Amino acid sequence: MLNLEPSIRCHHAWPRPAAVPSVFTAFVRSLQGEETPDADLFRDAWQSLQALLASELRKRGLWQSPPCYVGIYGVERWDGAEAERAHALGELVADCYAFIFVERLRSLKRQLLEKEDIHGLVVLNVRHFLHERQREHDPVGYRLFEILRSLVQEAVAAGRLHVLGGDERVRNETVLGFTASAVGTAAAAACTGAQAADLGRLVVRWNDTLLGDLLGVRGHRQAAAVEGLRHRVLDLAAQGVQAFRFKDLLDPLKNDARVRWALLANGTTRPAGRRSRPAEPAARDLLPEGVAESRQGLQFLTRCVSAAIRRLETDAPSRAHLSALWQFLRNEHADGERVPSYRQLSRRLRIPRERLPMLFTALRQLAARCRAAAQARRAARPLRPGGGSRPSRFSSW
Repeated sequence: MLNLEPSIRCHHAWPRPAAVPSVFTAFVRSLQGEETPDADLFRDAWQSLQALLASELRKRGLWQSPPCYVGIYGVERWDGAEAERAHALGELVADCYAFIFVERLRSLKRQLLEKEDIHGLVVLNVRHFLHERQREHDPVGYRLFEILRSLVQEAVAAGRLHVLGGDERVRNETVLGFTASAVGTAAAAACTGAQAADLGRLVVRWNDTLLGDLLGVRGHRQAAAVEGLRHRVLDLAAQGVQAFRFKDLLDPLKNDARVRWALLANGTTRPAGRRSRPAEPAARDLLPEGVAESRQGLQFLTRCVSAAIRRLETDAPSRAHLSALWQFLRNEHADGERVPSYRQLSRRLRIPRERLPMLFTALRQLAARCRAAAQARRAARPLRPGGGSRPSRFSSW
């Protein structure tokens, strides 16, 4: 990617009117056709954008997470060596610059016809940029944040939780408590250090029974898992947790979930000693083992899963990815061949690699439901003389 990051610091030499606008407002006003913007103004805008991105990364709890969660690869940490940090931030700024000042430049200029300053709009676009990057590159963390924040907001609206400090919209630093009488600063101090660690150890155990269904395809099982998560959050008071930061609840939940899904993607099991149910099958374990099945039963299973995918209450890309993966497994690997690696599947089917674990989990759930439906159909019919129902070709799902 072309590195547009300026190599020298800005000296604010660009002309400013008496009523000083934000650097972003002045920069957008200066962009006229193919004319090259003022060099000093460009450096100011670039550095301001970099500072804004770094601030938003911290607010979202992403500064302590690997840069790959927002699509920056080859760098392990944001706060690593200075050269490494500059490279990672420079790449993110370049992508964000294109997102705001290239793809949305016309919209920004239209806003300047009605507004004196568009600083707030640029800040909003930075948030949208990070929101989209995390949704694409960190689907596990993004999905758990969505679910947990939604049920916490509902609990606040119902009066079962109270915002004691921080942003009332529920952000990382929002302090929540089970009684409204607590003082915000005291409540914030009540769940730090060792107590926050204790809360984290409690929270990660929730993933043992909830994670697979929370991140699976939306439906009754996911709704039940969300309800289970709601019950566990509201039950914290009974376990001695009277107040907590939202961050202290969210971070251990999503960090543990990321590790479990990463282990799944690599085809390994969970760490020994973890008290949990067995890990979800890896991709190579999901295919048929060559057990014979009647042609009629196989046709029913194929039609049933395909129809279930079409009826799913999910977004169009997820439905398309599920359909493509199912057709690939059915057409090319129905005889028990080894499944290609996630990397190979991603390239061949044009599905983001990080989405494949959740897609396999969803297909396993759909196949299980269809097998149950097939068994019910067989049970409702008289058995053939001297025969019985044959084992399913998809019995290893």
